[in-house]
Amino acid sequence: MLPLHVFEPRYRRLVQEKLDFGVILIRHGREVGEAPESLSVVGTVAALERVEALPDGGFNVLARGLERFSINSMLPARQYLVAEADALPEPPPARSRRLLELLAEYLALYGLELPARLTGGSMARAVWLAGSLLQVEPMKRQALLESGEARLAESLLAEEVSRLRALGGLGQVPPTRPSPN
Repeated sequence: MLPLHVFEPRYRRLVQEKLDFGVILIRHGREVGEAPESLSVVGTVAALERVEALPDGGFNVLARGLERFSINSMLPARQYLVAEADALPEPPPARSRRLLELLAEYLALYGLELPARLTGGSMARAVWLAGSLLQVEPMKRQALLESGEARLAESLLAEEVSRLRALGGLGQVPPTRPSPN
């Protein structure tokens, strides 16, 4: 799940049109205003799950990732960036007990529990869950999105668990409203 605060007119229009949209890492350039200088090639298609209209005309949105895509080419500019892209096949489900153990340990360091539906055998989304939860540099998360490899997810989680243990853990972190980007 991806919380967003939509304030730019071009993205307000996208929300009003109720379109699925691509989420992609900007490698160089700014997110707001002019088009970014450089984008990653692999991103995620996101669907609007919840939309809260705000008095200023903006929106608070909760979006859900659907599938990965790879950009073939950018199309002529509209109000927002548009690309021709292909869906990427899902990697085989992670069947790693270690991945689940590391996910559970990582969440416990934040005072949270691993959802029961993952511990019950449904491992297909474990790598994506790791990628969405990990508080690491964007390029590391991008590498995981591009590869979909359980071993990379395990490595990133092990590194973060070790770092958090060295800090003494964080305990329960109260939820906060999404930042205004």
